[in-house]
Amino acid sequence: MQTKNFLIFGLNYIGDVLMLTPAIRALKLKFPDANIYVLVSETAAPLLYRNPDVFKVIERKKHKGITNILYLYKLYKELKKYNFYACINFLSSFEFALLSFFISKKRIGISNFKTFLFYNYKIKNDKKMHNIDRALKFIDVFSIKEKYNSRQLIYVPSEEDIKTAMNMLKDSNIDSADAAGNKIVMFSPGSTRSSKEANPELFSLFADYLNKLGYYVLITGSKNDIPLVDKIYRLISDKKLTVNLTGITNIYVLGGLIKISKLVVAVDNGVMHLASAMNTPLIALFGSTDPAICGPENDRSYVIDKKTDCYHCFLNTCNKESFLKNDYPDCMDNIELYDLTDAMKELRI
Repeated sequence: MQTKNFLIFGLNYIGDVLMLTPAIRALKLKFPDANIYVLVSETAAPLLYRNPDVFKVIERKKHKGITNILYLYKLYKELKKYNFYACINFLSSFEFALLSFFISKKRIGISNFKTFLFYNYKIKNDKKMHNIDRALKFIDVFSIKEKYNSRQLIYVPSEEDIKTAMNMLKDSNIDSADAAGNKIVMFSPGSTRSSKEANPELFSLFADYLNKLGYYVLITGSKNDIPLVDKIYRLISDKKLTVNLTGITNIYVLGGLIKISKLVVAVDNGVMHLASAMNTPLIALFGSTDPAICGPENDRSYVIDKKTDCYHCFLNTCNKESFLKNDYPDCMDNIELYDLTDAMKELRI
């Protein structure tokens, strides 16, 4: 019997790709001898290199204009040679809908007025459904048995990742015994959307609270988060117990740091979903996005989501005047220190 090759067009961001992993796992359980190829952004690709269900990761490049047309043609020639049994497209763009049409006879994707002609299995874009469940709907066409469906995100750091994380803490003058003894709390306050970010003072106050309890606080983020983290760091009283790792970690090191952390505190971002995948205790802060759609799914998470007149707007930036003044939205400004300390108690930390 010929091996079935599946192609998945994945999404762009770390959290979005992690929320596809239950669907990838279910597909692999249904077709254990199949090869699953995933075309995904360069940013999120490292998440899947060690995923046991993925046969090959193809990094998607960013181009514009004529360069993008040439890139897509080159990509078409590369993908065509694998003779894909089916293409599952989680992207909603016209160009990848068209590409799927030319490389597979069985095509599953989101149907809209630009793409409906290219799919023979059309998926309704239900924006009220949790992203994990929405991803699982894409594989319904393969009659996946209920026993194969799990909502558990899949990411496992390697021993080398944990060792690298421990060495990074050692270089930051954190004793290895403290690192191994559940004395580490990670903060991840930044996001690709400024509308998801909270008041910097909230994080600094919580850092002071944790420091007094004897916890070290690690603040992580991308290079784009440096201005935000600098605000937080300046407001923290005890710099000896706080380490700023912003801009110097990659996904693998983050995985190692999350693994050795007692608690992760994050807004709706990739670190939040990594912590969820690894079942690390998590406090997740929500405002402009809805945890019912993109919230964590592990049983050791506590979601803080306080209602305002405009919360769950899903806007990239807040359009209120107060946002221009504060650099964070009103819906996140409602979160107080006691919300975080209460969350710790609920998580029994």
